[in-house]
Amino acid sequence: MHTLTTTSSFLLTLFLSLHLTTSLPSNDTGNLSNCNQNFSCGILTNVTYPFTGGLRPSHCGPPEFGLTCEDESVTILKANSLSYRVNILDQTSQTLRLSRSDLYDDGKCTRQFTNTTLDDRIFSLGSSNELFLFYGCKKINDSGMGSDPLLKISRFSCENDGVTEEGFFSIVYPYGTEYSFPNTFECQTNIRVPIPETRAQQLLENGSLVGEVLKEGFDVSYGNPYSANCTECYKKHPGEYCGFDTQLGKPICICHDQLCP
Repeated sequence: MHTLTTTSSFLLTLFLSLHLTTSLPSNDTGNLSNCNQNFSCGILTNVTYPFTGGLRPSHCGPPEFGLTCEDESVTILKANSLSYRVNILDQTSQTLRLSRSDLYDDGKCTRQFTNTTLDDRIFSLGSSNELFLFYGCKKINDSGMGSDPLLKISRFSCENDGVTEEGFFSIVYPYGTEYSFPNTFECQTNIRVPIPETRAQQLLENGSLVGEVLKEGFDVSYGNPYSANCTECYKKHPGEYCGFDTQLGKPICICHDQLCP
């Protein structure tokens, strides 16, 4: 009889434990605290929802808005396998200025041969042109265009495993117009990077600015795809917080560090 009572008590405890665990959001054990905290890093201060990072845990916003702080001064946003330095973040206008981390230090040389793409559900480019960067190019001088003035401006070199390789850039203008070069150069690869429209003509006049332009970055606006859910959350529970369950992939409403009833 004592054994049955002990067994029954154990099963009841196990059932209640499982029930409570499955009732809680999947990205934590029920402690959904610190969404009242801000993210600050270097010149960026008091950043709030939808962004997370630093003192703001991941349950305080969608994963696409996760930020990290490097060297206590550099804010990083990761998107589609690339890391971007966040140079400007304006939550009033919902705009960012981003520059690719891999191109920031050198300005034009990279080993991450990936085009610059962002989730268009969330981010949209400002007024920009596309800068094509070509790497590992051969036969530039043999192409008959080695003395072309614009090609001279746009040529650059990069070190790759101790070997100096040639490259150049080309700019695509709006509506598909492009200043480009023949593909007889036999370049190994290329990447695309947005640049501000105001900088495109400057680059064609002075190619040495390419590093500065890439470091300056490009503007994007952002929108929260879960804003309607958050509006409903704030309406039902004034003063509380909108968050996100990363495992279930859906927004949540947080009241007093717990799921709202």
